[in-house]
Amino acid sequence: MAKRRKTPEEEEKELFKEPEFDVVEFLKSELKKAKGIIVVFLLAIFIGFISGYIQVLVSTALAAIVGFATLFALKPLLHRLNAEFQKRNDWVYAIITFLLIWFLAWTVAINPPFNDVSPPQIRSVEVYNGTAWITIYSFPQEISKNIKSIKWDEVEDIRVKVTDNVEVTDVTINGKTAVIKNGYYEPEENIQILGKIEIQAWDKAGHKTTLKITVPTGT
Repeated sequence: MAKRRKTPEEEEKELFKEPEFDVVEFLKSELKKAKGIIVVFLLAIFIGFISGYIQVLVSTALAAIVGFATLFALKPLLHRLNAEFQKRNDWVYAIITFLLIWFLAWTVAINPPFNDVSPPQIRSVEVYNGTAWITIYSFPQEISKNIKSIKWDEVEDIRVKVTDNVEVTDVTINGKTAVIKNGYYEPEENIQILGKIEIQAWDKAGHKTTLKITVPTGT
């Protein structure tokens, strides 16, 4: 009996036979992927905080080196933990995730309540001429043009506004202690301001900011 000739459709099905779906291998791959994402997430947070403290204690450059060195060691580390990714796109996702979370954790680590790397800011300096308070310095515009029109022999008082991301601990004006009144720091005693104004401010972490303003010695 002659063998039946296969139709073109049957031959095409045999030629392009779809491989069987391996459920076990798929689940193993997905498990590795999930494990890898968790490891990347936790590692990025840990290295981010390490980088933050290295920046505070040593240098920013070393903090960055630690982060990028960890990134280059990521693939062999995940391989040893049996948590590596199978697809190229998954690796790209893992690298981007690591960089973003690492940088975010690093930023959190160098800011309160963990650390304070920012010095106080002297926001404004004002003098009182017997009638009104006149601004002679403002952040970040710096020295005001008003300084040239003030009759300095009539100036009776001075006050400064100082802020910090944690807490301002001490302020001095021309070496004299200033105390806060209505949101401004004013000297506890009369001071001589003809010729110069020097303001120093400290925060809780010991950071110091100094501002020097040269003023006319006469009217």
